[in-house]
Amino acid sequence: MQIIKPFFLLIFLSGFSLSGNVYADDPPVIINRSSEVHEIHGKKYYFHAVLQGQTLYSIARAYGVSVEDIKAENPELEYGLRYDQLIKIPYVEKPRETEKDEYVEHRVRRRETLFGISRQYDVSMENILQHNPEARKGLKVNQVLRIPVEPDVKEPDHKTYKVSEGDTFYSLSREFNVSIEDIINLNPELDDVLKAGQTIKLPYHVQLEPIEEIDEKEDPGLIPADYFEGHEIELWDKSYCLEPTLKEQYNVALLIPLFLEDAEECYKTGEPLPEHHKSLTFIEFYEGILIALDSVKQMGANIALHVYDVCQDTTKAYRVLNKPEFETMDLIIGSFFSETLRIVAEFAAEHEIPVVSPFLQDRKQLGFYSNIFQFTPSLYSQLNNLAEYVSYKYPTQNIILVHNDQPHVVQIIDDFNKYLNTQIGEKLFYKDSLNLARVDGYYFEDALIGERATNVYVFDDSLLHYFHPPAGRESEHRRDEAIYHYFHRKNIKEVILSKDSIEGLREKLSENKINVLVSLFGGEPGVSNYIRELSLLADTFDIKVFGVPQWKNYKSLEIDNLQDANVHIFTPDHIDYSERSIQDFVHRYRERFKNEPGTFAFKGVETGFYFMNGLMAYGKEFYKCIYQLNQQGGHNSIRFVKTAGKNNGWENQRTTIIKYDNYRIIDVRKPVLIDR
Repeated sequence: MQIIKPFFLLIFLSGFSLSGNVYADDPPVIINRSSEVHEIHGKKYYFHAVLQGQTLYSIARAYGVSVEDIKAENPELEYGLRYDQLIKIPYVEKPRETEKDEYVEHRVRRRETLFGISRQYDVSMENILQHNPEARKGLKVNQVLRIPVEPDVKEPDHKTYKVSEGDTFYSLSREFNVSIEDIINLNPELDDVLKAGQTIKLPYHVQLEPIEEIDEKEDPGLIPADYFEGHEIELWDKSYCLEPTLKEQYNVALLIPLFLEDAEECYKTGEPLPEHHKSLTFIEFYEGILIALDSVKQMGANIALHVYDVCQDTTKAYRVLNKPEFETMDLIIGSFFSETLRIVAEFAAEHEIPVVSPFLQDRKQLGFYSNIFQFTPSLYSQLNNLAEYVSYKYPTQNIILVHNDQPHVVQIIDDFNKYLNTQIGEKLFYKDSLNLARVDGYYFEDALIGERATNVYVFDDSLLHYFHPPAGRESEHRRDEAIYHYFHRKNIKEVILSKDSIEGLREKLSENKINVLVSLFGGEPGVSNYIRELSLLADTFDIKVFGVPQWKNYKSLEIDNLQDANVHIFTPDHIDYSERSIQDFVHRYRERFKNEPGTFAFKGVETGFYFMNGLMAYGKEFYKCIYQLNQQGGHNSIRFVKTAGKNNGWENQRTTIIKYDNYRIIDVRKPVLIDR
């Protein structure tokens, strides 16, 4: 990629002004925290440092101004007041007098929450509940709440919390939506590690007990810890898809990290922008989006793309979301970082706008909002996909799970082991049942088995002892017990490579079966040596190796060794250059941008085309027709499902399994076309 000066970068982005506008962050105003009156652009202000437990109403009362006056000078307060925040207070000659016992009546609307109402009026949830005790049982639509204009009593600076087993500073900060720094400041005596049974202080505003919130659906709760026991949920509305609600024009917001302020600094100094400057990190993704936009426009879509510079900076995200035009968006792509994605998802939920998360793989984001779309599948989903493939192709072979017992992924490996084992048991159950049902006929529990296919379950001899339980057990119960044990037999061997070494692995290989080595570990030197050793063993044993996505990036893996060891890799980002659509995109990208597309460019065009095509075909509520959209890409199509429950977001399940064969990379599940 050639070096681009910041000035050219700004021209490049503004060059698409007909379909997109770039909004950069405003420079911060540097001030001190005194009580003196300051004059800015002819207006006088106080600068106030927010203390723990203060609210806008208490601050407004102290300065003799209204809350609306303060919000007008500090737009970022629309999203709440933070401890240690510095805000501008307009100076008035004669402060207003505040009447005592002021209240505002608020009628609860559908899907409103106590948290959202407290943020709207900048009053703590506990303060609202004190004046509306019936709300402790949960909010009801059309319920009228009395919102106090000023706090009745001064809030203490903390609440106490008893530490539970497994609590960490990070988990508490996530659970109670406070910063780790706030927790440490309130508890300076704490060690680095929390201990169960400790009593610690938390900021007073945290909600220790769950509050029932309004939703026409059931409470989504937390995403299940045991991911593999959940079921995919397909939600779609056939009647809507036949007659969707369409618009003349759609607005799409792209929240992309451009770091324009950093690029501008380079431009001011006259220095060229380095090739790997962070402002250029996601430019290829943006370029892919633009080509997708061209494609849907050629198909008749009328879509306006609005581009905003948003990264991890929450202040910048709030400023963008506060723009008047943002409520008119029909789709939001981004943010790319979890810190700001949660803020974007909250805004989108309030305005019913679908949100796309292009890069984050953490499935916890699915809990942010029911219409958030995780484009890059989580590692859990990729492993789930791998387990289904291995169990389908090799249920009767010698399957060995190879890993290094890494502490940070031990739970993931254990979940995968259980799920793969269950999948194999299921495949063997049906396979054996069909095979045994085709032998010469015989009677089993008054049912004729054999001579033809039958829907009666039968089992191999290894399970016959389960049919002789203690007297009095029902036959149906005996059958269910046999099925349970069938599914839970141990079908997988396990090798901890760091402890057992290659020799320990060799002892578990079979000369009579295909040896399927599911290898869940990384580290280039170790993997390189592992593949080299297996390539030598391939002369004696029939070996197929399955590795993790990182292996694709290891330069030291020799292609001959990869082929000899029959290496397969599961990955969510495989680009098949034999596909005509990929070839067409590469040609258009070269013509337009005079460069070769990278991984981010392909992800940009895929993301943009899928969702903008969805808008064009089915409108803003395209997710009601997700089943149809999922069918558009052939055998390796993008496929969104509700993996974490119907009240959480959508996750793309597409995972490709590639192998190295004859010095080519092949998608093993792609149908083979035979010339006739």
